[in-house]
Amino acid sequence: MPYFLSEQNLKIGQEVSIAGDEARHILLSHRIKVGEKIKLQGPDKQRFLCGVKHVLKNGLTVEPLERIELPKEPAVEIFLFQSAVSEKALDFIFQKSTELGVKNIILFNSARTATKLSPEIFKKKQQRWQKIITEAAKQSERAEVPVLEFLTGIDQVIKKAQNLDISCVMDITGNSKAVNKNIGSIGLVVGPEGGFDDSELEIFKQAKFSFLKIGDILLRAETAALAGVVAVRTSFGF
Repeated sequence: MPYFLSEQNLKIGQEVSIAGDEARHILLSHRIKVGEKIKLQGPDKQRFLCGVKHVLKNGLTVEPLERIELPKEPAVEIFLFQSAVSEKALDFIFQKSTELGVKNIILFNSARTATKLSPEIFKKKQQRWQKIITEAAKQSERAEVPVLEFLTGIDQVIKKAQNLDISCVMDITGNSKAVNKNIGSIGLVVGPEGGFDDSELEIFKQAKFSFLKIGDILLRAETAALAGVVAVRTSFGF
């Protein structure tokens, strides 16, 4: 069972009430009853095994019983820069890349993006997308929830990536050994269906981005994103 979120920090022996959407999720989806136990995490990212004391129509009360050790995050922080693709593909990328441990996910427009995002469209979809990410983090028991961002173009991607130790463009012309193990953060840049055009690839080359190749088979955007994350994590022994 995944963990759930508390709006207040938890302390062993101190009862806490859960209401709102999280309570509805616990009561309706998981049908929790008095005497059962759930995992609950507070804003301070401390997680506890809690006993259910009271169940009401719109909420429940639990008592933290023991602290739970959190799973370790990946040794290297992976920032996934994903060119906008279809909404179905994005939902898949958000969910699975979160389960695989990415630090943050950054959407952007590229030349071959079929349907360009605008700040206004992103804002309308952001809440639903962030919920997908949050639920995936809870399901996989990650304490850290990736943050979803949006950049309008490649120039902003390059600017943001300057703060990272290395950035790699996923491209079939690249090097299968582009990842250096002596780093703490990496940007993984994935293009749209059809990949980046020649002018974009040249811009990345001029900005000193590495080019990462995952085999000789051409991959769909969502497959490339996940294959890239797995390749990076494998390089660091997961």
